[in-house]
Amino acid sequence: MQLPFFKSLRFKIGVGYIVLVVINVGAMLWTMYNIGRLADAINVSLGENYPNVIAVENLARSVERHEHALSLILNNDLRNGKVEFTLARDEFFQWFQKAGENRTIAMAGPILENIRSTYEGYLFLSDSLMKMAARKDFYHAKAFHYNSLHPFYQRLTDNCYWLFEENQKQMAEVSLRTKQMADGVIVAIFAASLLAIGLSILTMIQFTKRIIEPAERLTDTVHAIGRGRLDLKIDVETNDEVGVLSREFNKMTERLRKFEEMNIEKILAEKQKSEAIVSNISDAIIVCDPDEHVLLMNHSAEQLLKVRERDVIGKHVAELTADSRLLDLFSNPTDSASLNQPYLQFGYNDRVVYLRPRVSTIPTPHSARGGVVLVLQDVTQFKELDKMKSDFMATVTHEFRTPVTSITMGVDILRQHLLGPLTAAQEELLGSFKEDCGRLTKLVRELLQLSKLETGEREKHPERVDLKRIIESTLQPLQVQFGEKGVNLKLSVDPNLPALTGDEQQISWVISNLATNALRYTDAGGNVEIVASADAEGILVRVQDTGRGIPREYQDKIFDKFVQVRQAWQTTPGSVGLGLSIAKEIVEMYGGKIWVESEVNKGSTFSFRLPLEHPHEV
Repeated sequence: MQLPFFKSLRFKIGVGYIVLVVINVGAMLWTMYNIGRLADAINVSLGENYPNVIAVENLARSVERHEHALSLILNNDLRNGKVEFTLARDEFFQWFQKAGENRTIAMAGPILENIRSTYEGYLFLSDSLMKMAARKDFYHAKAFHYNSLHPFYQRLTDNCYWLFEENQKQMAEVSLRTKQMADGVIVAIFAASLLAIGLSILTMIQFTKRIIEPAERLTDTVHAIGRGRLDLKIDVETNDEVGVLSREFNKMTERLRKFEEMNIEKILAEKQKSEAIVSNISDAIIVCDPDEHVLLMNHSAEQLLKVRERDVIGKHVAELTADSRLLDLFSNPTDSASLNQPYLQFGYNDRVVYLRPRVSTIPTPHSARGGVVLVLQDVTQFKELDKMKSDFMATVTHEFRTPVTSITMGVDILRQHLLGPLTAAQEELLGSFKEDCGRLTKLVRELLQLSKLETGEREKHPERVDLKRIIESTLQPLQVQFGEKGVNLKLSVDPNLPALTGDEQQISWVISNLATNALRYTDAGGNVEIVASADAEGILVRVQDTGRGIPREYQDKIFDKFVQVRQAWQTTPGSVGLGLSIAKEIVEMYGGKIWVESEVNKGSTFSFRLPLEHPHEV
C-alpha cells in the first residue's frame, strides 16, 4: 500500500528536522543581530569620543611645546626657539581645528572658544617676549614671561584638561551605556537559547508522541501476541507506515486467531477420535509422559491391572502396578525390542494369558525423550496354537522315529549282505536309502530337541563347564569335513575364559550348528574363524565366515523355525531350517542373546553371548 508522501514517516521525520534547523537558525540570527548592535554601539562610542580625546591631548602637548620653544629663546637660542615655536603654533591650530570638528559634548563650544581667545593673547605676548630677547634683554624678558605670559599658558593648559575631562566623562557615560547594552544582548541571547531549547524539546516530544510511542506500543503488543495473546489488537491509529503496519498486523492476528481456533477444534476432534479408538482396542494400552506419569489407559489395561483410569491419571506408574517387568519397560523403552522373554505371562480371570509387549517413545521436535506408549498384545491364542502344534509335532516325531529306525536297520542289514549278495544297482539304491534315512533321522532328532526346549522337557544337567574345552572338543570331529571341502578353520579362544554354569551338550550343539552352517555356505578356499572372549556382560562367541552372506531382508527371520535362505537352484541336504531356531532357544534359555551380522558375498558373523551366571534354573 503506497501512502501519500505528506503522511509518511519520512515526511514527518523530515518536518521534525526542518523545525529543529529553523529554531537553531533563528537563535543564531538573533544572536548575530544583538552582537552586531553591541559592536555598532562600541564603534560609535570610539568613533565619537576617541578622536576628541586624542585631539585634546595633542592640543595640550602643543601648548607645552610652546613653552619649550620660549625657554630656548630665553636661553639665548633665538633661531631654534623661533623655529620650534612656529612648529608648535602650526600644530596647535591643526589639533584645535580637529577638536572643533568632533563636538560630541555640550561644553565643548565654550571651552574651545575660551582656548582660542586665550591662545590669541598668548601669541601676542609671545611676540613681545621675542622682541625683548632679540634686544638681548633677557632679564626683563624672563620677568615678562613669568609675570605676563605664564598665566596665559596656565589658562590654556587648564582649559585643555577641562575639555579632556569632559571627554572622559562622555566616554564613561558611553561605556556605561555599552555595558548596559552588552548585558541586554547577553540576556537576549540567553533568552533566545532557552527558547530554542524549549522549542527543540517540544519538537522532540511531538516527534516521540507521533512516531516513537506508536512504534513502542506496536513492539509491546507484538511481543504479547508472540507469547500467544492472539486476542490483543494494536491500537495505533496514525496514518503513517506504523499505522498501516498496525492495521495489517491486526488483520494477520485475527486470521491467526481463527486459524488457531480451527486447529484447536481439529485437535480436540482428533483427540476424541484417538481416545475412542484406543478405548475400543482389545489390547491393553498405557501412555505415560517423560516423567513416567500416566496420561492415558484403555479399558483393557484397566481390566488387566484391576484399576480405574480416573484413579491413576497423573500418578507415577509405580502407583499403577508393582510389576517390575512393566516398570522396566517404562524406564528403558529403547530396550523393549530386545527382550529376552518376548512374552509376559499374567493371571487374568482365573487363567494364564500371554502378552507381547511393544514399547515406543513419542517423538518430540528437539529429539528429546517424549512420552512412552506401552501396548500389551494378547497372544494367548497364538501361544496355545503354538503349543498344540508343538505337541502335535512331538507326537508325530515320536511315532515317526520308530519306523525310521526300522528302515535304517533294514537298509544296514541289506548293505551288509546278510540276506544274500547284491548287484551294483541295488548297492547304489541302498546307498540312496541310507542317505535319506540319515536326513530323516537328523530331522527327527532336531524336532525332538526343539520339542523338548519349547515344552520345557529338556534334560537338566547344570554343571560348571569350561567353554574353551567345549569349543575344542566340538570342532575336533569337524576338522575332516573342513579339510575335505578345502575351508580353513581357525580358532581364537581366550585361555583365561571363566567357567560357565550350564549343560555341556547343549552349548556344544549351538557351536556345532553354527560351525556346520558356516562350512555349508563357505566355498573352497574360504575361512571360518571361531573367536571366544570375556567382557563385562559375560562370554562372547563369534563364528565368522567368508561365505555367501545373508541378504538383509532375511537377517531378522533366519532364527525362526523352518526358515532357510537359499535360491531356487540351491539345495541344503538334510536341513529344514530348525538349527538356528534351536540354537536361539538354547542361548535364550541361559539368559543370553544371539544375533547375526552379514553382507552378501562378503560373509557372515554369528555371535552369541552367555552370562557367567545363569539367571534361570537349567
